[in-house]
Amino acid sequence: MLALIYLGLAFAVGDFLCRRFYRFASVAHRCAAAILSGLLISSWFTYLAGLLFARARQPLLWGNLLFGIAAIAVLSWNRWKHKVIKRAQDASPNPFVRGRYLPRPTGSSVADWLLIAGYVVLVSWMMFASFNSSDGILRIANQEYSDFGPNTAIMQSFAVGHNFPTEYPHFSGDRIRYHFLFYFQAGNLEFLGLSPVWSLNLLSIVTLPWR
Repeated sequence: MLALIYLGLAFAVGDFLCRRFYRFASVAHRCAAAILSGLLISSWFTYLAGLLFARARQPLLWGNLLFGIAAIAVLSWNRWKHKVIKRAQDASPNPFVRGRYLPRPTGSSVADWLLIAGYVVLVSWMMFASFNSSDGILRIANQEYSDFGPNTAIMQSFAVGHNFPTEYPHFSGDRIRYHFLFYFQAGNLEFLGLSPVWSLNLLSIVTLPWR
């Protein structure tokens, strides 16, 4: 449950910030911007906040707590900003409403959502066919074990370990790879209550259809 609340806050923050800078061509465009931006922002914020508490017993606990506080503060900005910034009397009470969407390009929104739904089904099958669990044992596709081996090690080093400052746990002395943040977030979702399989696969399922 905590992992789903975390994702909900991440997507809401992404939507809040994107609405300040973009006009959307469709609802699907808005969802894509909210999900991708929200995950990027929340992942970096949680990781850097955890890094600040590297000496704590559970850095992720503090990283998630700070992200939750920051997310709620951002989402409630419209309620308390007048206490910080004196707003002009004639200013719009909700600056996001006007001109939120661009004229829609030629095409059908129904077709867009059917395509997205079909792609979600396809991606879900791909992810769970490649990485699943049975009787408490992780099952990895034969062609993928060499990739999942080191990457699940990164995920578990955050979920059940203490990988702050961050090191590459699979090979001794090797530097951390550029894509570690994805597996950090998967480990964080596991820390917040999801299983290793759902933590990793859910991130892929919610991001791949929007790329």
